[in-house]
Amino acid sequence: LAAGTESANARAARKGSRTAKRSTFTMSREELQEQQAQRAAKSAAVATPYDPLEAERVYSMRTVDVWKRDMEISVPFTAFLAKVLVDFERGVEPQNRKVRAREFMTIIASLGPAFIKAGQALSSRPDLLPPEYLSELQKLQDDIPPFPNEQAFAIIEQELGVPMDTVFDRVEPVPVAAASIGQVYKGFLKTGEAVAIKVQRPECEGIIAMDIYILRQLSGALSQLIKLLRRDLDLQSVVEEFGKLIYEEIDYLQEGRNAERFAELYGSVKEIYVPRIYWRLTRRKVLTMEWIDGVRITSPSLAVSEKSRMVRAIVQCSLRQMLEKGFFHADPHGGNLLAMSDGRLAYLDFGMMSEVEAFQRYGILEAVVHMVNRDFRALCELYVRLGFIPEGTDIGPIERALADALPDVLGASVEDFNIASVISKLGDIMYKFPFTLPPYYTAIVRCLGVLEGLAIQADGQFRIINNAYPYIASRVLTDPNLQKPLRLMVFDPDGHVRWSRLEDLIQNAADTDDWDVQQAASLFSEFILSGPNGATVRRYLAADVTRMLDSVGLDTYT
Repeated sequence: LAAGTESANARAARKGSRTAKRSTFTMSREELQEQQAQRAAKSAAVATPYDPLEAERVYSMRTVDVWKRDMEISVPFTAFLAKVLVDFERGVEPQNRKVRAREFMTIIASLGPAFIKAGQALSSRPDLLPPEYLSELQKLQDDIPPFPNEQAFAIIEQELGVPMDTVFDRVEPVPVAAASIGQVYKGFLKTGEAVAIKVQRPECEGIIAMDIYILRQLSGALSQLIKLLRRDLDLQSVVEEFGKLIYEEIDYLQEGRNAERFAELYGSVKEIYVPRIYWRLTRRKVLTMEWIDGVRITSPSLAVSEKSRMVRAIVQCSLRQMLEKGFFHADPHGGNLLAMSDGRLAYLDFGMMSEVEAFQRYGILEAVVHMVNRDFRALCELYVRLGFIPEGTDIGPIERALADALPDVLGASVEDFNIASVISKLGDIMYKFPFTLPPYYTAIVRCLGVLEGLAIQADGQFRIINNAYPYIASRVLTDPNLQKPLRLMVFDPDGHVRWSRLEDLIQNAADTDDWDVQQAASLFSEFILSGPNGATVRRYLAADVTRMLDSVGLDTYT
């Protein structure tokens, strides 16, 4: 009996060992597939980069299809522009602008995914459209009815190359979200993990490609019409820039790469969570990522204090994305952010990302300093250096317009100085004068506008500028590459220290989590003891200190 029992135990042990080995082997195979898929995705180029010459070759042979779509696009736009021209001729364009803006938005919304995306992009281009149009375009919704499951599941199987039931245990039949480019399902892998499966709409790429081709063909004629409105715009460049961006957005492998890069840069931030990408189940038109359980930060289920904490976390993380690393999420609206039960904030949807080079990041911080100092001549000169204003432009009128439009940063009320107000006032100027805004700047404008809208929904008293100033103060005081902005902010033109400004900077910087007082003291000391103006600064600093000591002495004896 003992021998039999021992033999049975041994057999059970051997069987358990074989099962464990098989399990280990299976897991290792899945991990290997994941690594191979990840390497392949990282090395792959964008699926079909926008190429106007290739589009010309393809669509020049589809004359009937192109003509039909051309009529659908050009007729409403031509009729619309004719109305605007009549308004100009009658001298009533400013009065009718709101009505025309609503008509323009309606046309855009009716023409399909490429135009909805184009309208959303135009909503942050104050150099192209007046404020009334920007306001209407910001209302464009990307929510449209879902397409049938049969089509969606067929695309998933075609992209993955296997039947769905070989990799998914089940997929819920009702999409959790549907937009102009794709829709999302909740599914479960054979291994039990819940996942979000995003699948691209049928023929989406072809529809977008034809629309961009037609827009590019129409851009010359439209530019000539717009010149009659006393606006000189290179619409062909605008269309090509948009084509490049939307082609990247419809490549889900690129979105997966964006998510992974975002996780590498910001995944260590304690308040932030980035979902995992399942690379072996991700292709050009299918993206599979970790399912996140959570609620929107505007949800009534969250306490007001929790909403405020999360809003501050989003703003601080976004500032670091834009002004430290330079790679940032350009569309942080409520549907792309979820509050998790453990207090972290999960970012979703990495299709719309942007990047800011180092010199551009420092330029943005320098612009903030010029606004604080109300030195609009220096701000205009910076805009010229950054390429916003053509060289040789008379910047005098722009300087006066900025001085009249923008409030005193340090003295303005919260109501007067918020992102929406600043964007609106700058937009008026950028529309009136010859500004050309680069893609990174319009992405920042869009990001900040979306952030403030979300923040106000969650906490009506929140203002991004108030929350951002401590971070900017900390950067100016601790970044050795920002000595020029530091000098401009802390010293007046004669070299005297603005003591109240310095005190205000230090107090604000101390409110940030990563304020490094030793770094700030070291940098400030180095700035005083060296540099081209060091001797002058030291002389004035000594005089200021002497005056203060004399004042203290007089107070003591009186």
